[in-house]
Amino acid sequence: MKTLNKEPSKGNTWTLTKSQTKFFTDMVSKAIAFSGGYGAGKSFVLTGKMLGMKLCYPETDLLYLTPVFSNFRDILIPTITEILQGTNIEYEINKTTGEIVFGVGGRIIVKSMDDPSKIIGFNVSAVFFDELDTLPTNKAREVWQKAIARARKPIFKKDLNGNLILDENGEKQKAINQLFVATTPEGFRFTYEMFKKNKPDNYTLITAHTAENIHLPPDYVDNLKAIYPENVVGAYLRGEFVNLTSGSVFSSYDRFKNDTTATYKQSEKLLVGIDFNVLGINAVIYVERESLNQTNEAVEGYAYNDKPTLHAIDHLQKINDTPDLIRVLKNKYPSSQIVCYPDASGKNVSTKGATVSDISILKQAGFQCKHPKKNPNILDRVKAANSAFKNKLVRVNQNKCPDLVEAFEQQVYNDKTELPEKNSGAGTIDDITDSATYIIHFLYPIKKRSMGVLKYKETGS
Repeated sequence: MKTLNKEPSKGNTWTLTKSQTKFFTDMVSKAIAFSGGYGAGKSFVLTGKMLGMKLCYPETDLLYLTPVFSNFRDILIPTITEILQGTNIEYEINKTTGEIVFGVGGRIIVKSMDDPSKIIGFNVSAVFFDELDTLPTNKAREVWQKAIARARKPIFKKDLNGNLILDENGEKQKAINQLFVATTPEGFRFTYEMFKKNKPDNYTLITAHTAENIHLPPDYVDNLKAIYPENVVGAYLRGEFVNLTSGSVFSSYDRFKNDTTATYKQSEKLLVGIDFNVLGINAVIYVERESLNQTNEAVEGYAYNDKPTLHAIDHLQKINDTPDLIRVLKNKYPSSQIVCYPDASGKNVSTKGATVSDISILKQAGFQCKHPKKNPNILDRVKAANSAFKNKLVRVNQNKCPDLVEAFEQQVYNDKTELPEKNSGAGTIDDITDSATYIIHFLYPIKKRSMGVLKYKETGS
């Protein structure tokens, strides 16, 4: 373990939005949910509330639940470090065990919500849920039930300065073991069910608009409006519950608005999106053309106005394995540089044989490969693709890729999984759209900005 902070106190204060103030000061509700759009300061206020409770009740443990354990390193630790910078609060972080130990006493226990069965064996005074709605509803419900059983460590009422609150007889009063949620609303999932549809009387829902955060860049809201289709702006700007997983998956795709007459030019560089499947590989061939600015189609605030547009000019399907794909590409485009954007799982399993990965085979053939360490979240990939379609950043030649056009138009959500429908067999719709969208997410991801440490005073009326 390493002590990250022992600096002398400089008297940090924070400035909170009106919604954050309500969340931070609620000491009465059994459960409080902060449902906020992007940039509304969810992680900041959740972490700040947790640290405030740790100082108020130093002797007890707190539980912090995150969708994946890597968020402990990537989000929680930097946020804690930023908030406590310049204070005299001593704390030590153990990334292996997922514990943060404070000099004032007690721990923050960090657990992943991936496996609800591991939320056992300890008692805490409060539980903090980060991005609870990224879980499917049934799994989130199981996590909630496990966590609420852990929040039973007795504590006594204190004010925001940590002073005990006594009753009229001068006796200490037991405080409520609270549960705190900060999440982006991902449709009508668990947060909607628990805090709106079937809300107990002592549960509180706070809806936070992105625009409340005066510390964001001035073009932040306009950029979000440019990125997202209208049907999801309510969720990602206003923190509202809207249906994000019904109907067409690629709702922003329009075969006419996203059409292109672009075709292959001799020896030009090709970008190839690939989905590996033992029943048949799909590959979509793209070329780059003028940016949105160059074609006078730029939308003010869009992050990718100056990037080249991506045009699908060929679709290869029912390819037996990776060596066959290589042969087809080299025979069809012998003089072109080929850059592959494959399904990241191809580094682990080969369609040809278990001893060599598909991506390794592509590299050995002289192709450049670009891919993340692991595949992105499916819905994040869908959002990136819809953003690109909305802004005509990605286009498809209907004559060259008719099956790709139909796949974008026909793929729907599965009612039970709340994810894009998966089909069995070779060359199915989901295989086609997967091959087309890994590259879109890699080149044009939707990036979220977080808010930094601010001063503690309420803004707004």
